[in-house]
Amino acid sequence: MSEEPTTVTVADKLTEYDLDSEGVKKIETEFGATSLDDLAVLTEEDLVSAGMKVVPARKLLAELQPASPASEAAAIGAASIESVLPGVPDDGSWLEALKVGGVLRVEDSTVISAIRAALAARVGLYQLPKKLVDAMEAFAETNDEQVDPAFFDLRQQVTRRSYAEVFEAVPGLDGNYVTDARKQQLFERIDSYLWPSILTFNEQLKGWVETWQQQGMNPTMLAQIIAGAPMAQAMMQPPDTGVLQASAEAVNDALNRVFAGTGVQITAGVAYEATQIKKTLEDSRLPALIGAANRDQMLKQLDAGVSSSYTRLEKSLTKFVLGCIKAKDVPAGDEEAQYFFSLYALGNQIAWGELGGGSGAVTAIGGRKDL
Repeated sequence: MSEEPTTVTVADKLTEYDLDSEGVKKIETEFGATSLDDLAVLTEEDLVSAGMKVVPARKLLAELQPASPASEAAAIGAASIESVLPGVPDDGSWLEALKVGGVLRVEDSTVISAIRAALAARVGLYQLPKKLVDAMEAFAETNDEQVDPAFFDLRQQVTRRSYAEVFEAVPGLDGNYVTDARKQQLFERIDSYLWPSILTFNEQLKGWVETWQQQGMNPTMLAQIIAGAPMAQAMMQPPDTGVLQASAEAVNDALNRVFAGTGVQITAGVAYEATQIKKTLEDSRLPALIGAANRDQMLKQLDAGVSSSYTRLEKSLTKFVLGCIKAKDVPAGDEEAQYFFSLYALGNQIAWGELGGGSGAVTAIGGRKDL
């Protein structure tokens, strides 16, 4: 026989948030709260006056507030991003995909390489090994100490970069081909073609959704549309997606320009280099070796733009670009509308300002630190 569900009383809930019996009595008798719904209409001041501390009072009221349609839409949107848009492989899967077939391929793995390389250049990641070597040597000399063995590992990384792991599948190609001049040319192409096309596509997405919303779409309807409810989609048809498909095609064209000539190989090399530098930065010994208290202080001391949100930004932007170039394969109709709205929701999670320009600054993206 099934058990009856336990009913949570006003006293139970108040006690859970550390209100004593006198406070509970005051709320039940003086304030007249006999149910959790009654508690939800009380204010923070009411709870504090009964003896509850400020933080528990705020947490209690936040728990009791019903979820708004907008928050439900956001939650459904987050789930939609993961289920509808292309996934982003981890480092291991990405490296394997880069090598399959004996040649470096212009597929998802190469697009991922372009985003990783572009972000790394944007925040000055490639300069960090040399900066670390110089800082470690200076700190050791200042304190009359010998340099740590890690100094020579880093110095080797600066003076002799190895790309064997990604180039082993391509006969005749080695790390000597990835010169600073070729890398600089790649980043100039990315600045000229790729960044503007991505930002333009994001602006087109925002305009498309705003047009849709102006048709009278409310948060509840929006949540149903994101979830793929046929009735909601039939009642609120989205604007034409032609301009989005054209803008997505422009991103694809920009990538082709970036990868022209030996751009694929150079992109793979510098993306792999960025991955290796990020692994180096995870070494917990490094901050102390340059006189920094922790990793964040070390990065600040080195004037690096690698914030704690870097990994999340890289993954989100990669997912956004992959989703953009795959939009042409999505069937027209409700599925296409849901797909583009999921891309829009993902774009809203990206800190475009961290790329050097505001969300509306299509041509103003800048700040790449030269090699």
